[in-house]
Amino acid sequence: MNKLAYWAAAILAAALLGLPAEAAGPNAPSFELRSLDGKQYASQTLIGRPTLLMFWASWCQVCQRELPKVRALQEKMKGKPLQVVTIGFADTESNIRGYVTSHTAIFTFPVLYDTGDQVATRFGVHSTPTLFLLNKKGEIEIAHRGGGLLENEEFQSVLNRLLG
Repeated sequence: MNKLAYWAAAILAAALLGLPAEAAGPNAPSFELRSLDGKQYASQTLIGRPTLLMFWASWCQVCQRELPKVRALQEKMKGKPLQVVTIGFADTESNIRGYVTSHTAIFTFPVLYDTGDQVATRFGVHSTPTLFLLNKKGEIEIAHRGGGLLENEEFQSVLNRLLG
């Protein structure tokens, strides 16, 4: 199996099974998206600091429970180099905007919208929520489908290592 096929299979398996991907795995797929407040973001934006990237939808009840936990993690990590970026997908932009507008206390991090779910497809994301923890090089450290990642001991250990 060639190297690209191996990594694609590893990421997909990790995302589908909710297991951590191999440490210092492949780079996150390239993308360009606009945030709801109009700022342009690209995969290069994720380089330089560890990043928690969450794909979510407004209708997803698990997402609705996990988003406040993401906000709490961001607050807990204040002063550390962790950046949090969320991507709304599998939903309409108006639904994502409406949810963000009605929950402003949660969304202190950028919310991007994935028109046509193109970026989600590049990441192999097929369900909500799906979270990725990236190192400062933009390499995938953990891929996780569903809730509960932020309370996971392995996640905490990898995050602490990345924040050094």
